[in-house]
Amino acid sequence: MNRALITGAAGGVGEALAKRLTKEGYGLVLTDRDEAALKRVALTLPQQAELIIADLRSEEDLGRLCDRIEDVRVPVDLLVNNAGMIVPGPVGTVPDDLMRAHVDINMTAPMVLSAAAARSMKARKSGYIFSIMSLAAVGPMKNSASYSASKFGLRGFMAALAMELHPHSVGVGGLFPSAIDTPMLAAEMANPDGSPLNFIGNAKPLTPDEIADHTVRAITKGKLETWLPSSDGFMASLMMMFPSLLRPVVSYLEKQGEKKKQAYLKALR
Repeated sequence: MNRALITGAAGGVGEALAKRLTKEGYGLVLTDRDEAALKRVALTLPQQAELIIADLRSEEDLGRLCDRIEDVRVPVDLLVNNAGMIVPGPVGTVPDDLMRAHVDINMTAPMVLSAAAARSMKARKSGYIFSIMSLAAVGPMKNSASYSASKFGLRGFMAALAMELHPHSVGVGGLFPSAIDTPMLAAEMANPDGSPLNFIGNAKPLTPDEIADHTVRAITKGKLETWLPSSDGFMASLMMMFPSLLRPVVSYLEKQGEKKKQAYLKALR
């Protein structure tokens, strides 16, 4: 049986991925820092999952996860870097440690875990490394500079890794969604600085189940990048080709997205 290790598996997209990959025949290794929530997810699954309680900001915990990934007795065939965080705020108002936390969780931890997976999978000449990213990795979000920087960095890492691992028959890919209907989105939007760009082009946020389905399709097709929606990814890429237009175009898009943001917040009340 193939095994998948999923980070951030205690709810939201991680939980949906666990249930979807179980249907695909994967054995599961689930990790999160929230032990109670992780155990709750495990109880909803039709098969027993291996649980690892770990904080991705801890070098010791990251080391334990890397050791598990490289364990040749029960190899991990699919690594899904799903854990992430975002706390909006203008540069200069976000505490230094919170800026570092964005980089630690959204970029450094996936890089370290992916490196462990690369070592193990290269030796076996099989496997897949997949990251749940964000369209903020394609185009930046004002008032979320740390988040954007961490996602931009991870995108570059994954693209380079894909070129390195292709000769070894190891797949690499990523999903770049706009808004996803999770508690993390609700918390982000409740913050006055939460970006209305989350709602550009979407009638409503994607569900965790939809993200899980898109992930399986992307892995099956072997796609390096999947933008959701693709039109938003194209727009973000186009803007980055003409940086001088970034500010006026984003300002216009924010005004369009603000209406949907307010409708989303009203529905939460």
